[in-house]
Amino acid sequence: MNKKDNLILVGNPNVGKTTFFNLITKSFEHTGNWHGVTTEAAQKQVIVDGKEINIVDLPGIYSLSSYSFEEQVSIEYLVKNKNLNILNICDANILQRNLYLTLQLMEMGLMPNLYINFYDEVKKRGEEIDFLLLSKQLNVNVFFNKKNKKQTKEEIQKIFNCDNKVEGNQINELPYLKNLPIKEILDILTFNQKKLFDLPPQFLAIKILEEDSYIKENLNLTTEQNDKINNIILKEDYLQKISSLRYNYIFKILKECTKKNKNFVYGKFKIDKIILNKYLCFPIFLSILFLIFYITFSSVGAYLSSLLKHIIDVSLGNPIKSFLININCPAWIIGLFSVGIIESVGGLFSFIPQIVLLFLFLSILEDSGYMSRLAFCFEDILYSIGLSGKSVFTIIMSFGCTTSAILTARNIEDRNARIKTAIISPYMSCSAKLPIFAVIGGAFFSKGNIFVIISLYLLGVIIAILVSLFLNKFFIKSGERSFILEFPPYRKPSIKRVAFLIYQNCKQFVLKVGTILLSFSVIVWILQNFTFDFQYIPNTINQKSMLQVVGESLSIIFKPIGLDNWGIVASLLVGVMAKEMVVSTMAIINKIPTTNNFESQLGFSLISGSFAISLSPLTAVVMLIFSLIYMPCISTIAVLKKEIGLKYTFLACCLQFLIAYCICFIIYNIFVGTLFFKILSISLVVFLIVFAMYFVFFKKDKCKNCVGFKNCKSNGFKC
Repeated sequence: MNKKDNLILVGNPNVGKTTFFNLITKSFEHTGNWHGVTTEAAQKQVIVDGKEINIVDLPGIYSLSSYSFEEQVSIEYLVKNKNLNILNICDANILQRNLYLTLQLMEMGLMPNLYINFYDEVKKRGEEIDFLLLSKQLNVNVFFNKKNKKQTKEEIQKIFNCDNKVEGNQINELPYLKNLPIKEILDILTFNQKKLFDLPPQFLAIKILEEDSYIKENLNLTTEQNDKINNIILKEDYLQKISSLRYNYIFKILKECTKKNKNFVYGKFKIDKIILNKYLCFPIFLSILFLIFYITFSSVGAYLSSLLKHIIDVSLGNPIKSFLININCPAWIIGLFSVGIIESVGGLFSFIPQIVLLFLFLSILEDSGYMSRLAFCFEDILYSIGLSGKSVFTIIMSFGCTTSAILTARNIEDRNARIKTAIISPYMSCSAKLPIFAVIGGAFFSKGNIFVIISLYLLGVIIAILVSLFLNKFFIKSGERSFILEFPPYRKPSIKRVAFLIYQNCKQFVLKVGTILLSFSVIVWILQNFTFDFQYIPNTINQKSMLQVVGESLSIIFKPIGLDNWGIVASLLVGVMAKEMVVSTMAIINKIPTTNNFESQLGFSLISGSFAISLSPLTAVVMLIFSLIYMPCISTIAVLKKEIGLKYTFLACCLQFLIAYCICFIIYNIFVGTLFFKILSISLVVFLIVFAMYFVFFKKDKCKNCVGFKNCKSNGFKC
């Protein structure tokens, strides 16, 4: 495919770029109201007027300076591909800021076509934009947003028929460039350096004046060249000057092309006086979380889960078991199908309604515009522990699926803050842990289980905060503060997109249950019902199964925390593969059938004391806490390795296990441990309290103007 047959979508975050991509390509890429939702280029072929066109959706960026992961992805794509058809999507509400990127694209030698989105919102306020004059002033084609897919495709065809695209190294005449020492910079560069990526030399000079790291590294400047360039740069703050020149040029153009409502401030809503109130923002957030958890786990979710269990039992479980018995299958085959497959996997399927509800509420929070406000509220708190306000996106998404949530940490500019955000994400209680909390919590705490689940969620957040603070103090210190975030308008969530997002997540869960979890369920059942001599031992107590032997051999490690039951050890071991497997493994070991009251039957077996796995109220608490934080699942470990490297992944896993073990050790031994372990546990608690108080209250910064955890010298500031 010719490069000219590519249509590259470029624009700021939250301008509707990915929505445009989804409309044209019939895709359902993730969209959201914050920076960094699209973290990699997405592309798809479509047929327009009988011609195959490749639509490429680049990550949303504010500028062509490589400060973040998304900007690096976009810049590398643009500089390494020539003769591109650029569709620069802008939001009519914030055209002034969006055109800043447009000018940079023009400086780069590209001739973008402007696609103005949300113009209907501007017209409702009585504002106007003269698009013909705007097109003339910028010397680019300008198009309107179209809600209809057919009309939008017609606009795309017009873009490919345009005659004003600039190719090669030509550059649009931008008058403000005359105020910059571009010639002096170009005189310092060699001929080969001026040909870097075949970019316009003027663009290279501008990026050097802006001290862009991506361009400077690829130029391989000599020491002499660096010294000459530094002598020019030190004369004036060119980063600020270039920014001012661009905005002044934009102001001049828009003053002639637009009619504004001076009383309107984009992104400002009356409800924000409540949502962003420093006293009300956190109670509102906690109230929203409580409502979500109550609906998901106690009322609607619990009812739908029970109903689905009954349907699975009546329509699938009993008929298959009866069929196998009627055709006189061997006992081990009946056991494999009825217990190893149907009962274990069917039990996991019954949690789908709760997963659906959880993702439904997360999607509504994303699409409504509330998430950006939440990041703003949490910025100061998260910065004080070495994170970014944008970390709240990853943290919230981790309540759904940690594996995919970690990818959203890419939008955090500071590398160390990004690493810490990825490391603490597995401490959040993901949807895969819901079956564990529902079964164990429901068995021992009955109607109060909703408060137990909320406590576990909060415990995960608290531990994550402490871990981030610890890492920031001793191992991975974050750099100086950098936080840019826009407040989008509150918008009604797209029913179609929310429904598809729920469908996609449920599909992934079902596929996971139907493939990975099914395979492990079969393996666990075989290990539980056969000896190492491969003898079938369904009900005997004289011989030990393979799973029991392995569990007993490892149980000594968990004895100090009260989880030395071989069945619990085996369940936790299998849970490293997938947390959903913990419940199904316990059901297989305790031989619990998947019936309408599967959850209560499994819970009863844990209480009764006559089954292979049994718990006391204390060990149930320990089991819940240990399951919450002991290890990420294997898919999360794989993503961590890809995103932050093997060293930090190993640190994250070891730290999680150590923290889970220490917390459970303290809780268990304070109540039932020997005198030695009681003293040791209490000593650990006292040590941790003193340690925390020392750094929070007693350790003084040398500069009296520095407060809390901020140290001017360590951050490179001068007070």
